[in-house]
Amino acid sequence: MSYHLLIQEIRQKKFAPVYYLHGEETYFIDKITEELDKDGVVLSSSETAFNREVMYGPETTASKVINACRSFPVMSTYRLVLLKEAHRMNKNELEKLKGYLAQPVPSSILVMAFKGPKTGLPAGVVKGLHKSTAIYQAKKMYDQDVQQWASSHISESGFEYDPGIPGLLVTNLGTNLNLIENELEKMFIYLKATGQKKLTQQYVYEMINIDKEFNVFELTNALGKRDHYRSYLIIDRLTQNTRINPPVLTVNGLFRFFHQLALLKQFQLKDVNAVKNKLEVNYYAAKDYLEASKAYNLAQIYRNIGYVQDADLQLKGMIPSNMDESHVLKTLVWQILN
Repeated sequence: MSYHLLIQEIRQKKFAPVYYLHGEETYFIDKITEELDKDGVVLSSSETAFNREVMYGPETTASKVINACRSFPVMSTYRLVLLKEAHRMNKNELEKLKGYLAQPVPSSILVMAFKGPKTGLPAGVVKGLHKSTAIYQAKKMYDQDVQQWASSHISESGFEYDPGIPGLLVTNLGTNLNLIENELEKMFIYLKATGQKKLTQQYVYEMINIDKEFNVFELTNALGKRDHYRSYLIIDRLTQNTRINPPVLTVNGLFRFFHQLALLKQFQLKDVNAVKNKLEVNYYAAKDYLEASKAYNLAQIYRNIGYVQDADLQLKGMIPSNMDESHVLKTLVWQILN
């Protein structure tokens, strides 16, 4: 079941007796859990005290979960049982849930949240899940997925936006949906307060402390043109304040850039619209990628990806190095350009 359909059914009060949520993108798991736990959705504030239970995987047992679900609601239609950190529950205990999950109590709503890759119920338990179980797998989000999500989130919030903003957010904030959402919500508050309907790139720069001329977005543009002077100037400015410009985000931005160029080369894309559709980026980003692809052949792109990965491991202390963070990043830019 899709995230949007699941949220829609919850808001329509079409509840499932069991919600089996699992996967890497914890943002969506949290959002579904929060939606069910909102005042007035399953339970009103007056019903919560006697009908809501929160349990944590490493601290509970199958019998406690089952007993909570089999208890009758007190002056309410439903009981709500939230099993958080279910991925940390003992596997033997998860196995013991099989009987209940095959025949859940209709008056209880059990929400099981498994977070992380390769987590979830044992295969034998999954096979026996009741047909009314709501199953949602929160798959890992990649750059283009997060950009599409950001575009939708801005539009659904009632605002227009400059086309480069989703890419700008991912380049400078990474793929953390909670972080991006928090930053966008701050911007929305200001726009609503001032009666504005459009989110501009200039405002994004100001709100998330991005120097308009010296940021990862501008660095990849300079590297795409093999502009040595500007590339060195930007990386020098970026490394002067690593609190505002964390090295890991700089490296992530460079990896995304060359990974997209590698895809462009592999698929032999020659047209802006073809790049736009295949890489799932906006027209302006597609145009920049197409231009940058002329500056590097495929062998150089793979070589640069290797340099970026080495720099990432050096910054994380996994490859011994006598260089500080600034020197690692400056050396990386020199390697890419030469």
